[in-house]
Amino acid sequence: MSRENWTSSIGFILASAGSAIGLGNIWKFPYVAGQNGGGSFVLVYVLCVLLIGLPVMCSEMLIGRHTRRNVINAMGKVEHIANGSPVRFALSVLAAGMAVAFTLMEAWLMVGVALFAVWAFARRGFAAIGWVCTAVALAILSYYAVVGGWIVEYIWRAVTGGLAAHVPGAELSAEASQIAVESGKSFGAYIGDPWRVLIGFVVFMALTGAVILGGIRSGIERVSKILMPALFVLLLIVIVRSVTMPGAWEGVVFLLKPTSAGFTPKVVLMALGQAFFSLSLGMAITVTYGSYLHKDQNILRAAGWVGVLDTLAALLGGLAIFPAVFAVGLKPSSGPGLIFGALPATFAEMWGGAIWATCFFVMLLIAAVTSSASLLECGATVFIERFRRGHKRGSRRTAVLTGFVICTIMGLLTVFSTADWSHLPWLERGVRACMGSLTQGSWFDTLDNFASYWCLPFTALAITLLVGWVWTPRRAAPELLATGEGDTFPRWILLAWGLLVRWVAPIAIILVFLNSTGFLSL
Repeated sequence: MSRENWTSSIGFILASAGSAIGLGNIWKFPYVAGQNGGGSFVLVYVLCVLLIGLPVMCSEMLIGRHTRRNVINAMGKVEHIANGSPVRFALSVLAAGMAVAFTLMEAWLMVGVALFAVWAFARRGFAAIGWVCTAVALAILSYYAVVGGWIVEYIWRAVTGGLAAHVPGAELSAEASQIAVESGKSFGAYIGDPWRVLIGFVVFMALTGAVILGGIRSGIERVSKILMPALFVLLLIVIVRSVTMPGAWEGVVFLLKPTSAGFTPKVVLMALGQAFFSLSLGMAITVTYGSYLHKDQNILRAAGWVGVLDTLAALLGGLAIFPAVFAVGLKPSSGPGLIFGALPATFAEMWGGAIWATCFFVMLLIAAVTSSASLLECGATVFIERFRRGHKRGSRRTAVLTGFVICTIMGLLTVFSTADWSHLPWLERGVRACMGSLTQGSWFDTLDNFASYWCLPFTALAITLLVGWVWTPRRAAPELLATGEGDTFPRWILLAWGLLVRWVAPIAIILVFLNSTGFLSL
């Protein structure tokens, strides 16, 4: 079975943007920004994308296109280009340091995992990091799909009239504020009913599996080309209505105006974690997608466009949410349910609000599916190429089914403990015994916190060490600049990329790690 390729550069860019643009931009970015100072968080986030996110993204694309293999084999092959023993040792030391940090947090399960990682990195090197990336991608999908299920529920509510109807009159009324409050309460009641959440979760996982069963060209690329532009159009429509509501300008100022008091170590940590999550870094997606990239397609241009589109989508998501939040009197720090409280009130103030609500949540579902498909594709690619029969690649159908079952089983734990631990008290006891102070208010929060602010920075650090110190920018330069399109780039771009991936990105990630473990107070 021959390996597929993207049919065009635009197909690759839109597919990569589709993997990045999703719930991380329109659902998670607004509420994380709301909880961390608004404009200050946005500024730090943009800097993280420019100085750390894009260099790491280019590095992942390079690894994938150069090797044209799944992430495990790809990282192992790149390491063999040069002697990676010193960096292997550095990874083992870092894993040992994490074991010490987990001990202080009484996270005994993670102590065991970190100690096992010391041995794995010393013995298998960067191929072990490939396994970590794959596991992180599937773990993230297990709770990401739950949020996707929430979107399925709200599509049903919009179609059946379960959302607020249009409020007559052009002015924002007390009724709209009440709608926002009631929508928030309704959302809280909904996520507290695991059997209802389970329905949406199953539907969303089925949609995700259906997309990647079609493969790269007929599935992921075709969906991304058609539906990503539609999402931007609908976002702009919602923004126009949101910013024209009375009192909405206060929300625009909150989102775009930084304040000196807002720059704290926590904001930097949250912004960096959000950048990794939003750009789909450290979870093998970009390596996997890069492995399907033609040699004549430009990596620098592709990474730049993905970064621009992803950041633009996050800002548009904020502009769709925060003006409405302030207009209807909600708190910007309301948390994960922010989009499900503010937007129904916004649609209630629009003519034909039920129609627009349906369209918006459908497009949000599509954005979520393109992202979840990329997460499942990472695992599927590994299963296809690792589960060989002789010299033949494994079946895509079998690989997709394997990943689907793994994520569904893990996702069930999230479904029944999204709001709190009350439905799975035994899980809470086990998690608190194993994870110590890493335990959050629910399994959903615990898994999200650990994946976004521990695993993704760690795997991204490993990738920068692999490209910056094992492969080295000098050796990687021909692959980075390889293109049949006649493009030329100033030498300073290559020098800047080498400096960022070799020094700036690793140091920034290490500082965040030290701060998150309490060994350094920034």
